[in-house]
Formats: sequence, C-alpha cells, structure tokens
Amino acid sequence: MALILQCGTTVAATIIMIFTPTVGLGCRSLGYIIYGGTAVVILFLNIISTIVARISETRERSTVVKAFTAFIAIAFRRISFLLALANGTGLIVLSCFQFSHFLDNCYCNASVLSRSADSYMTVLYDGSVTAMRNSRIVGTVLSGVVVGIYMIFLRFMTSLPVNINDL
Repeated sequence: MALILQCGTTVAATIIMIFTPTVGLGCRSLGYIIYGGTAVVILFLNIISTIVARISETRERSTVVKAFTAFIAIAFRRISFLLALANGTGLIVLSCFQFSHFLDNCYCNASVLSRSADSYMTVLYDGSVTAMRNSRIVGTVLSGVVVGIYMIFLRFMTSLPVNINDL
C-alpha cells in the first residue's frame, strides 16, 4: 500500500507538470520523476533489509552466514536512510525552486529536456488553459483517490485485533 500511495501521488504531480503548457518533460516533471523513482528504490531497499534481517535471525544458520546477512541488512538500511535524507532534501529544494520562480526560465518552460531542438514557449490561449485545467483536475482527483484508499486501508488495519487469541 505504501508503494501505491507513493506512486499514485507522484504520478499525479507528474501528470500535472507534463500536461501544463509547454507540454512535455521539463525541469519540474523530471524532478518529480527522480523523487518518485528514488522513493521506490528506498522502499525496496527497506523491504530487502527486513527480509535479510529475518534470514539472519534464524537459528539453523552458521555464524558466518548470520554475520554476513546482518551486515547486509544494516548496510541496506543505512543506504536507504541516506537516500531518504537526500530525497527529502531534494524535494524541499525543488519546492523552493518552484516557489521562488527559479525554474521559470526559457530552458525549463520550453520543455527542452523532451523536445530538444523542437522546444518552444507558449503564450496562454484558450486550448492550453483547458488542457492545463483538465490535467490539474485529473491529477488532483488521482491523488485524492489514492490517499482516500490508503486512509481506508490504514483504518482497516488499525481496527484488526493484535493478538491471535483475541479472535
């Protein structure tokens, strides 16, 4: 469910940025894609760390295998922590760049990353305003639905009995 929440909200933000004129991959949408991709890597590193830590706790393993798997689990956990720290810092910096209009330049606004030599800047006209409004509606609805599903999931999971004897 954490993966669905992460990907759903990141995809919603990316949709809004990609379909805002000039349509295409730009500085803002690339920032969100990097943030979302790094967050998924962090999630999988934590899952692998948990699995490897459980393997190291088994009693039938040799001491060398236990020590090696424990080392791998700790290493993955520390790497994921450092990645999460860098990812969070990057997201804050990206937000500061957006709100300070640092990304409002010809390179970013023309979507040069995806269009290269065919990049251009638009002056808002009726068709672009409609496309921008529609992308923001779709992105907002998508992120709202994903967050709503996640909240229902959390409500359901917190209402389950903790002890098997309570059933």
